[in-house]
Amino acid sequence: MRNFIECINLNMFFFTIRSFFQKLVTLLFISIISFLVVYLAPGEPSQIDPLNPKFTPDDLVKFRQEFNLDKPLHVQYYLFYKNLFIGELKSWKDNQPVLGKIHERFLNSLWLFIVGTLITWCLSFPVGIGAAIKRGSVFDRTTTFFAYVLISIPSFFFAYIIIIFVVQTFNIPVIGMQTFGMAQAGELYRAMDRIWHLVIPSILGALGGIALLSRYVRAQMLEVIHQDYIRTARAKGLSSDRVYYRHGLRNALLPFVTMFGLILPGLIGGSVIIESIFAWPGMGRMGYEAIIARDYPIIIALNFIAAVLTLIGTFISDLLYMVVDPRIRL
Repeated sequence: MRNFIECINLNMFFFTIRSFFQKLVTLLFISIISFLVVYLAPGEPSQIDPLNPKFTPDDLVKFRQEFNLDKPLHVQYYLFYKNLFIGELKSWKDNQPVLGKIHERFLNSLWLFIVGTLITWCLSFPVGIGAAIKRGSVFDRTTTFFAYVLISIPSFFFAYIIIIFVVQTFNIPVIGMQTFGMAQAGELYRAMDRIWHLVIPSILGALGGIALLSRYVRAQMLEVIHQDYIRTARAKGLSSDRVYYRHGLRNALLPFVTMFGLILPGLIGGSVIIESIFAWPGMGRMGYEAIIARDYPIIIALNFIAAVLTLIGTFISDLLYMVVDPRIRL
C-alpha cells in the first residue's frame, strides 16, 4: 500500500511538472497570437486620435514614443509584457496603470461571479437530477418548459422587466453598486445596500446557466441511471438517495469537471450585457469600453489574464478527474 501511494505521488509530481511546462508553452503562443491580432488589425494609433481630437503631429510623435509604438513589432511585444509584469504598463485612454484598473474592476466582478456561479450550480444539479429521476412527470415537463423559455429569451429582456417591476412596485433603486447618498450611512446599511444591488444582477446572470446546465445534468443522469451497476445497487437494497446521489451522480460528474475549467475565465468576460444594463463597473464592461476606445493595453492584458485563468482551470480539472473517478490515472 505504501509503495502504491508513493507511486501515485510520484506520478502526480511528474504530471504537474510536465503539465506546467506544456501550459507555459501554450501561454507563450497565446500571448504572441493575441498581440499580433490586435496590433495587425486595420488602423494604427496614428489614425485614431489616442487621447483627444486636438492632437498635433508633434503630440502624436511623443505619444508613439511614450508607448513604444515607434519600435519594431517584436520589441513592442517584449516591452509590452515586460511592463505588464512589473506593473508599469499604462492605459492609452487615461494613462493609468493597467493592472491597477484591472484590479479595481476585478474586485467588482468577483462577487458578481461568485454569487452567480453558486446560484447556477446549486440550483442546476437538484433540478436536473430531479427531472431525470422523475422522467416524464409534471416536474420534468415543467422544468423543461422553463429551461427552453430561459434559453430562448435574451437576458436583457428579463433585466428590463425586473428593473421596471422593482422600481415601480417598491420604488427601490437597482442600478449601480450602491444607492446614491448611501456613502454617508452606517456600515450595516451600506453592506445591506451592496447585497441588494448584487442580488438581482447575479440572479439574472445565472438564469441562462441554470437552464443549460440543468438540461445537461438531466441528460447525463439519464445515461447513468440505466447502467448495470445502478440496477445492481438497487438490487442490494440501497436507498434511492444513496443510489442516485452517491453512485449515479459521481459517475455523471466527469463532463462537469471539464466545464469547471471553463468557468474561471468568467471572471474576465463576465456578463457585458448585465453589467451594462445595471451600470455595474465590472471586467466585462471594462473590456467592452476598451474595445470601443481601442485601448490596446487593456484589451491585450485582459486577453492574457483570461488565457492564464483558462489554463489554470483546465489544470485543476485534470487533477479533479482522479478524485471524481478513481479509474482515471495520471
